[in-house]
This record gives sequence, C-alpha cells and structure tokens, in this order.
Amino acid sequence: MNFSFLKNKPVFYIILSGFVIMVFVEMSLFNNALKGKEKDFNDKIFYVVSFYEEYFVKDTAMLNAFTNDKTTISLVQTRLKSQIDSLFLKNDIPTDYVFAVGKAKASIPVDASIRMAQRGWARNNLIWSSDPVNNPGLIATKLRLANLGPAGAEVYYIKIFFPAKSSYLFKELLPLMIVSALTLITLFFCFLTLVLIIRKQSRLAEIKNDFINNMTHELKTPLFTISIASKMLSEQAPIRENEKYVSYVESIQQETGRLTKLVDKVLQTSALEKKKLQPDRKTTDIHALIRAAVVNLELIRAEQGATIELLLDATSHFIHADETHMESVIYSLLDNAFKYSNGPAHITITTKNRNNRIIIAVIDKGIGLDMETKGLIFERFFRAHTGDLHDVKGYGIGLSYVRSVIEAHDGSVTVNSVVGEGSEFILSLPCTSYGNKPEDTIGGR
Repeated sequence: MNFSFLKNKPVFYIILSGFVIMVFVEMSLFNNALKGKEKDFNDKIFYVVSFYEEYFVKDTAMLNAFTNDKTTISLVQTRLKSQIDSLFLKNDIPTDYVFAVGKAKASIPVDASIRMAQRGWARNNLIWSSDPVNNPGLIATKLRLANLGPAGAEVYYIKIFFPAKSSYLFKELLPLMIVSALTLITLFFCFLTLVLIIRKQSRLAEIKNDFINNMTHELKTPLFTISIASKMLSEQAPIRENEKYVSYVESIQQETGRLTKLVDKVLQTSALEKKKLQPDRKTTDIHALIRAAVVNLELIRAEQGATIELLLDATSHFIHADETHMESVIYSLLDNAFKYSNGPAHITITTKNRNNRIIIAVIDKGIGLDMETKGLIFERFFRAHTGDLHDVKGYGIGLSYVRSVIEAHDGSVTVNSVVGEGSEFILSLPCTSYGNKPEDTIGGR
C-alpha cells in the first residue's frame, strides 16, 4: 500500500503512534503477566518442596537408608521420586521434571555406571542425573532437598529442575495470549481502515480542489470577454443616449467586476492552502490598513446607518505583511459583521500589544454563532445559517480566506461568540517596530 499521500498528514502519524503505543502496552502487559505467573509457579514449588522437606527429615528410618552413593541413587529413583510425584500431582504441579543426586563432599563412585554418569560433573558434586542433557539447569537451580543421610555421614541432596517450565507457563497464559493477539489484530485492521478512510477523504478533497481551481480558471476568460464587451458597448452612442440601456450596461459591468473579485479570491485562497502563494511582504502599518478598509466600506456604513468605532491602542503596530492581502482580511471581517447584524451594525475594532505581537479584535453586536457553527466557520464554502432562510449573500470563502492569510503571516485567528449577543474575531500577528497611538471613531460612538 502506498502511504505517500499521508506524508504531510499529522492525523496519520497520530493514529500510527497510537497503534504502536497499544502494541507496546499489550506486549508489556503480557510480559508482566508472564513474570507474575513464573513467580507464582516458583513460589508454589519452593513452598511444596519446603513442606515436604520438613516432613521428610522426621522420617529417621528413611534418612538412615542413605548410607552410600549406590543406595542413595536407588532410593531417589524409586521411593523418593514416587513421593515427590504424588505431592506435585496433589498440588497441580507438572511432573515432567528432571532431578539429580549430589553430595556435600566429593567421593569415589562405587561402580562404573555411576563413574560414567559422574564424568565431567564431579566438580559440581553431582553424582547422578536423570537427564545429563539438563545438568546445566540442575546445577544452576536453587530448588533442592538437602541433608539426606544419617548424622555424621556424608550428606546427600536432590536437585529438581523443570526444563519445560516455559512451555507450561505459556500454556497457562494461552487464553491471555489469544485475547492479546485478537486485540492487536483488531487494532491493526482499525488502523488500516482509518488509513483507507483518510486516503479516500484526501483524494476527494484533491478532486474537489482541482475542480474548483479548474472552474475558476475557466471562468476568468469569459468574464474578461464580458468585461471588455460591456465596456465597448457602453461607449456606443445609441447606448449612451438611452438611460435604460446605460443602467443595463452598468449592471453588467458591476456584476462582472464582483464575480471577477470572487474568482480571484477563490484562487488566492486555494494558493494559500497549497502554500504556493508567496506574499509580497514589507513593513506595513496595520492601523493604516484598518482605516483604509473602513473608508472602503463608508458607503455601506452610511447606507445602513452603522457605526464603526476604532480603539487602536497598540503602540507597536507595524507588521511584516502583504498590504493587499492584509487589507482584504480586515475588509472581509468588517463585511461579515455588516451581513450578520440585526439592524444597523455597531462594530468596534481594537488593537493592543502582547508579547511583541499585535492583537486585533473586530467586535460586532450581531446575531452571534452557536457552538457547532463556531467549529466550522473557518471552513471553505461553509456559511452560517440565519434561521430557515438564507437571506445573507455570500459564498462561504471570506473567513477561510482570512484564516489562510493570517496563518501565512505566522499569525492566528480565533472567534468568541454568543448567540444573540454578537461575535469577536481576534487576530494575533508578530510586530516589527513601534508606532504612534491613534484613536478614532467613525460614524459616531
């Protein structure tokens, strides 16, 4: 599967990290369970052997029987092993163990068979082993039955070793292993499903963006043609002499210009999202851009009887930015405040400095936003509803454009809003130098 489409997708790395962490947790839990099971097994074995040893040392007749190597080995192979087997079975301990006979003091074996068994192990005091292959384990184990033999004689001991202990423990943990394996398999399939969903969504987003970009590019040619044709038409004498024709042509030119601006904004937003647009940055007075945007909206403000109040208190108000895009940001926020106000809009623009950044707030007393709308307001082509009717004109790209431009200038944009009380859009941008502290009010306070 090709994962190149997820190269720059943080959500993919989050999901992958979560999957790796879950695998690590599952392995850690299983490892801890295995260690716990092994400890319980060892504790149980030592307890049973210790209990049997206390019982055994009271059998003086049995102890007195361990008089020499040959007798000791014979007794261990028959009577003692059968007693140990019976004890293990009663306590649910596996009997597939190996055992050996050792002696506290080195001695010479009594026959050739014992001598052959002893060869190579005399230095470890083992005189006989039920399975010489497992002698290293028998030598290393601490599980032993000691002090076999009459007082004053050489002391024998028995060492017990479980070569299949790991297999036994794994069998005991088999249900947990199955659950862990099923959990990991389920997590793996969930991971693959999420990857496929992300891949599908990514592909759909690319198709949508390509379609929008192609459509907007294709629209520019007929719009340019209509604009030129309407301009030439407006210069014709029959048109100039007829007021009705003049109004028709002006309407065509006005709507053509508005549609051209819309197409340009869509292209600019797409370029910003793909990070292909390189803003022409230079030192810019953000206060001057705010005033310029307010002036451009003077006709709309006067027509609505709206009020725009400027409280530009920032002492550092120069930023490194693209003037055209930044002025469009302010214009879009003001235009949005006009659209979503009940009655004459009352808009306040404030600026202040914080940690070498300028904080710009555009505050309105409009209809406000609910929690669901706040989470989607910066998505491209999303439009806030105004009840059952869509009586507010727009295409849902203004705030998406605002976020793209601000983020391209290393800034951030957030919104605070209460339904029925209004909204506050807050821009945070890095400053470059210090300026004056003007305060203005347009349209009354």
